[in-house]
Amino acid sequence: MKPAILNFNKDKEKIEKLKIDPYVKVVDFIDSQVRELSKVKNIDAENLNTVWIYYSWSKTLAHTLNKEDYRLVRLSRNRNLITEEEQKKFSRRTIGITGLNVGNPGAICIVLEGGAEKMKFADNDVLELSNLNRFRASLGDLGINKAVLSARQAYEVDPFIDIEIFDKGISEENIDEFLTKPRVDLLIEEMDNMPLKIKIRERAKYFKIPVLMVTGNGSGLIVDIERFDINPDLPILNGCLKKDVAGKILSLNADTPARDRIMLARDFMGAEFLAERLRESFNLVGKELAGIPQLSEASFLRGAVLCYFAKQVLIGKPAPSGRYFLDLDSIV
Repeated sequence: MKPAILNFNKDKEKIEKLKIDPYVKVVDFIDSQVRELSKVKNIDAENLNTVWIYYSWSKTLAHTLNKEDYRLVRLSRNRNLITEEEQKKFSRRTIGITGLNVGNPGAICIVLEGGAEKMKFADNDVLELSNLNRFRASLGDLGINKAVLSARQAYEVDPFIDIEIFDKGISEENIDEFLTKPRVDLLIEEMDNMPLKIKIRERAKYFKIPVLMVTGNGSGLIVDIERFDINPDLPILNGCLKKDVAGKILSLNADTPARDRIMLARDFMGAEFLAERLRESFNLVGKELAGIPQLSEASFLRGAVLCYFAKQVLIGKPAPSGRYFLDLDSIV
């Protein structure tokens, strides 16, 4: 499910057919791209190598610069906030993201910033109407797998990246494959499945892969950083997950009442760490609330925070293990 990258010399016939197809939207602003390119490097505009990108899911054909020049222009506004060496380090890493509901804004922010040219997305869930209070998508996207939809959004920012999609989600059978074939340099874990949240951390710990998780907490966030790459003896969730709660989560089965599952979701994070309104909301799920409430402001904030800490970890900047809090209410 990748966009087709077409070269005019090799794929001229296909490009021309797409151009005259009445159902295909043609986007050709190559002149403005060339002008921008000329501001960041010396070019020979007459002999510039360009490509055409065809997005089958939206029936869009776009004319753009080649991979090297495209990234040079697109990421030119990162400098000098990100140095050239930092940009190379960030882009050459591989990130795995499990759970593309919460993970979506983080994934897109990372792609926008030019990080992780290779990524893995895993989610078995589809977009539903109640997701549209925070998931940047449209009514026309309902029913699309969230990993697939996130990959489409990422490819529309950068068609040259490489994304492996696990649209059946994570299972005990494919955890090691997701983490190691090929190996990810960072795991962003945002799944709803609580037993798998524990089990994938145990395997990440075994493989010495750092784990990053950001949880919405009303209008604020809880950030969990687990540097298993630095300290493989680090306890799961930095010791914030109580042993009795972990035991109950790992004992979940098909007969476990929905009410018990909701309370374990609360206890996975620890009720004492949650904002009062969120903590009270768990008692209303299934009665007055369809699910655990989440806000778009926290979702977009999560994207920025996930990107920031992913970059910190992957380029070797400070990002020590621990649980951290970002509370917007405390600012005012």
